[in-house]
Amino acid sequence: MDRELAPEIRRRRIARRVITTGVAGAAIAFSIAATVNWLRPSVSRRDLQIARVERASVDAVLQASGTVIPETETVISSPVEARILAIPHRAGDRIDVGEEIVSLDTSATSLDAAKLDDALLRKESDLARVRLEIDQTVAGLRAQLEQKQLDAKIFQFKAEQSDRLFAEGLASAQEKLAAETAAKKSDIEIAELRDGLSREKRTAAAQIATAELDLATARKERNEARHQLQLARMRSDRAGVLTWIVPEVGAMVRRGDVMARVSDLSAYRVAATISDAHASKLAAGLPVRVRIDEATTIAGTIRSVEPRIENGVAKFYVALDQPANARLRNNLRVDVFVITGHRDGVLAVRRGALGQGESDFVFVVRGDRAVRTPVRLGLVGEEQVEIAGGVRPGDEIVISDMSDYANVKEVRIK
Repeated sequence: MDRELAPEIRRRRIARRVITTGVAGAAIAFSIAATVNWLRPSVSRRDLQIARVERASVDAVLQASGTVIPETETVISSPVEARILAIPHRAGDRIDVGEEIVSLDTSATSLDAAKLDDALLRKESDLARVRLEIDQTVAGLRAQLEQKQLDAKIFQFKAEQSDRLFAEGLASAQEKLAAETAAKKSDIEIAELRDGLSREKRTAAAQIATAELDLATARKERNEARHQLQLARMRSDRAGVLTWIVPEVGAMVRRGDVMARVSDLSAYRVAATISDAHASKLAAGLPVRVRIDEATTIAGTIRSVEPRIENGVAKFYVALDQPANARLRNNLRVDVFVITGHRDGVLAVRRGALGQGESDFVFVVRGDRAVRTPVRLGLVGEEQVEIAGGVRPGDEIVISDMSDYANVKEVRIK
């Protein structure tokens, strides 16, 4: 028959069961905690950029791409259609005022100018001939008028004499009438000659004006031909550096083709481009910062904005406060920051990856955790971002790119 176990043995068995159950429960709890801790997102602190929220001044900027170009550049184009005979210079050469840049075959242009010289001489001769013919015609009419005026005086004298004789009964009525008629006819002829002389003078004035206009036109054409011939010698009208020139001797060029560019490399400006989404924010007079390299930034001002947008890009030009800065080089690529707003004494944090998208949250560091916190961003500057709400001064914010954790409430920092 079975015997009842001793109390001491029962106590030991119960103790073993309690200890075994406790150890198993602790192991299960540890496994669950380890699993949860393993599943929670984490990131190494050395992989994060963390910045402190402080009060500062923030400039709102638009970032654009720019190219340094000469402040003054002259484009020299061909005034005629001709063949290139020689290219005495190459790009990079320094050019003085009046120095020949390209030699063109101007024989055809010279022939055209000579033809226009001949045409001008013919127009001058035509004008002289018209003046001579008009002078002769007017002189003839004046002589006829003077002769008729003398005849009129004689007829008038005869008419008066016939009146006296008729009154004395020494002349018949018929003789008196004939004398009066001859005097009136003479007056009519004089009036006709005067009208004819007046008309001839007006006609002469019109003929001379036409001839003078033809002469002036011929003179302008001749002067323009000479000017074009002078330009065809392709001489620079200012001193500078030849930044571009046609490359081939013997090539035919048309009128208006660009032959060379002469630039003054002692002063520069910037031609900048930006997305047309920001075109409405651009205006002449806005301040600009142009970053040449990490150590050099030059202030400037928007001088003009092109009204036309091409391929979704707006273009504007920047006048520099230091156009002769030693760091500037022709065609140098630079970053352009247009300042569109400014605020003083606002909460701000170093920009980092903030302000690049439409996100309305940041990760605020709380001990060994980065907690997702909704915020309102204000002005976005080149180096700082305004925090309009959601954090306090002294808070530390992760400014690294945290887009991979957009749906996570908090991230463990290791």
